[in-house]
Amino acid sequence: MGGTPSGIACAVRCAGEGLNVILVNLTDHLGGVMGSGLGVTDTLYDGFRAPIYETFIQSVREYYKKSYGENSEQYAACYSKRKLHFEPHVAELVFTRMLEAESRISVLYRYYPVSVEQVRRKLTAVTIRSFDDGAPIRLEADAFVDASHEGDLAAAAGVEMRAGRESRGEYDEPHAGKIFTQTGGGKYPRDAVEGLLNLEPFAGTTQQIFSGSTGEGDNAFQAYNFRVCLTCNPVNRVYPSKPDSYDKTLYLGIVEKPEDNRGRTHVLRTHLMLGDGSWRLKSHIPNDKLTWNDPLLLGAQLEYPNAGWERRKEIIREHADFALGMLYFLQNDEAVGPDVRQEALRWGLPKDEFIDNGHFPYELLVREGRRMVGRYTFTEHDGILASGLNRAPVHSDSIGIAEWPISSHDCTADRRPGSSNDGVLMLSESTRPSQIPYRSLLPQNVDNLLVTICLSCSHIGWGTLRLEPVFMHLGESAAYAIALAAGQGIPPGKLDADKLVRKLAENQVMVSFFNEFDMATRHNWVPAVQYFGTKGFFADYDAKPEEILDRHTFSIWAGAFGSLLAGSPNPLETARKLHRERERSRDAEPVNRIEFHRMIEDELVIRGFQGLQAHPDQNASTPLRRGEACFMLYRLLLAIPN
Repeated sequence: MGGTPSGIACAVRCAGEGLNVILVNLTDHLGGVMGSGLGVTDTLYDGFRAPIYETFIQSVREYYKKSYGENSEQYAACYSKRKLHFEPHVAELVFTRMLEAESRISVLYRYYPVSVEQVRRKLTAVTIRSFDDGAPIRLEADAFVDASHEGDLAAAAGVEMRAGRESRGEYDEPHAGKIFTQTGGGKYPRDAVEGLLNLEPFAGTTQQIFSGSTGEGDNAFQAYNFRVCLTCNPVNRVYPSKPDSYDKTLYLGIVEKPEDNRGRTHVLRTHLMLGDGSWRLKSHIPNDKLTWNDPLLLGAQLEYPNAGWERRKEIIREHADFALGMLYFLQNDEAVGPDVRQEALRWGLPKDEFIDNGHFPYELLVREGRRMVGRYTFTEHDGILASGLNRAPVHSDSIGIAEWPISSHDCTADRRPGSSNDGVLMLSESTRPSQIPYRSLLPQNVDNLLVTICLSCSHIGWGTLRLEPVFMHLGESAAYAIALAAGQGIPPGKLDADKLVRKLAENQVMVSFFNEFDMATRHNWVPAVQYFGTKGFFADYDAKPEEILDRHTFSIWAGAFGSLLAGSPNPLETARKLHRERERSRDAEPVNRIEFHRMIEDELVIRGFQGLQAHPDQNASTPLRRGEACFMLYRLLLAIPN
């Protein structure tokens, strides 16, 4: 459910695995917000993380290369600073081609879910309804995926959903609930600046927390907006008309001096009111275009998650009028300084985008809606350093990674003197690459439904998960889960997560972030290192696969391997032990193949397993490298009956 990038990635992978797919889309156009003006893949990591996501990246780059030439400005503009930059119609074209290449996929346009049929813990059918004529269609399937930003299928299935902010005390999250901050400049995290993390540093971080940050939970969450695509090319530019509902008072905070509006509330993003009165935009996607992120309409988002579609249409229209009204205000109102008006008049809607919609985006950016209460709730703690480790917590059922700074846009219009609006947050210094548990995609009460966007997390946890690269990653992982479960004749919620992790690692889907290599690395140890990264074999983000394995580290690995075979793994404790005893590891002797086999055989005997069938080869005395040892352990794991 959902022709979003996540839904498309899931559909394409399911079809590739031999499954028949019906993709239900809310609109006439595919690609969600990536086809509606987002214009960028928000990520700090440019490595190969998952095949379908990588296919999208390379297809967009190839489009610009073929269309304009390898030495063109357009091709140069489409990829910079570890991010892909693209025009909306290009994203839609690429997604459409990806779906059309799969004969097993059927797409239904302009439908939404209204009800489900369920037998105990299994959905048997869903009824969808047309936006155009109200005609219903009943769809039967063995498995269902909610890859929408609304989460309506999950809600119809009786899955527990929530919207709003948890209190600081609910999950003991330091930044939860009502909070007032101010973001400062610089580049963070410092580990990335100093080359200790293979991430692009982010400009800015939350540096101050103001009084009045009570941490109380409420029904507020991040404001919505249209990511309006603008162009400064006069030949391609069209100025929008003044909306019928235009109200200039909504925008007056933009032209007030910061000291005059500190104690007042406005339905505007903070930075529009706390600046020096200047305003300038810069093209950052090909063909003299940009994606305009300013028109957040605070307060108008609150009804959307739980509203019906008639009310949602009104909310969407209100956001569209607000965005167009802001552009009109900046271009025409005499309250705006002449320099700003002149700059604003450089920009207009592109004639070659959204041609059948007045050159305005098809979809509202639902920045945060309902979130499922699933089998595991991803919180702030999952995206920061874990206690006793130099990495985020380890999850044995990891099916993807997130690395964007835990962040939030404005949630309410409340402010404190000198602060941003309530809820603004940017934890770029403290956020670390995280593992996303399979359990976060699984409802508590349904076994054949996976939720890839409105997944189980807190408001603060959502702050690092909320990007399209993550959603595409999870969509593909969900597809592998469905295919693997179908092959076993069970629903995805009953699947052995360990088998899923292995399936993903073996198919170039990242489950563990490491600095030294990505999933395109052509070494036989890559799946093994990825897999054991979910079992606590690494206390930080340096796998060091080419380094010699020391005896003390391997003794810890051997014990963890035995616990894994015995069904009682403790990844966090394994990682913490490696971190605590890292000094002993530095002084320990190397391990060769003879010692490897002996130590593992001893461990297996203790656990009640038969000894190794393989024997040391002619290179038995050669010290083992860490990656090679992981590969040997992984091969042994697959050989032992379970």
